[in-house]
Amino acid sequence: MQFPEPVSSVVPGLHGRVLGVLARTDRPLTGRAVAALLRAPASPSGVQKVLDDLVGNGVVMAEPAGRARLYTLNRDHVAYQAIDQLARLRELLLERIKAEAESWDLPAKAVWLFGSTARGQGGADSDLDLLIVRPDDVDESDPRWLEQVESLTAHASLWSGNSCEVVEYSAREVRELIRHGERLVTELRRDAVPIAGTSPQQTLNRKAG
Repeated sequence: MQFPEPVSSVVPGLHGRVLGVLARTDRPLTGRAVAALLRAPASPSGVQKVLDDLVGNGVVMAEPAGRARLYTLNRDHVAYQAIDQLARLRELLLERIKAEAESWDLPAKAVWLFGSTARGQGGADSDLDLLIVRPDDVDESDPRWLEQVESLTAHASLWSGNSCEVVEYSAREVRELIRHGERLVTELRRDAVPIAGTSPQQTLNRKAG
């Protein structure tokens, strides 16, 4: 999955990127504004050609505004629902991971997304990094626990198309990381996205006892 511009995972090239920008806002945008909001640069002329094509297909609506034209996604078009779903692929993926993690017989203390995908920078070749906090009363070799983690890892890879890498700590080990001021704790405080269980703020800002 192209995490920064998820529509591009299915609609490659500039068409997908432009649709992603328009799907993220209800505000009418000029062609230059659309180009400025792309995560990777594209020429205004290239963006304009894509907009003209999308207008011609009725997917995007254009209205004059002085010498400029303002563009909005046509939310009445039959394609809108599919475009909206594509624009929300990251959120839909996290919802699936959350649903599976919350169904575990041995619940995790926390499941967080971290790394480049949490920062919205991960591309199709990036790993999907999950940090799982194991309860102290669950042994790391417990077959039931291992099966849960392995199942979630496999499903997350299948759902996203990205290799899922899991980093696992017990709650006690997390307290030790906090106590020693490990760099990972700083990175998690800054970037981690909560999926299930306690949030990074709740866990990592707690005094290590």
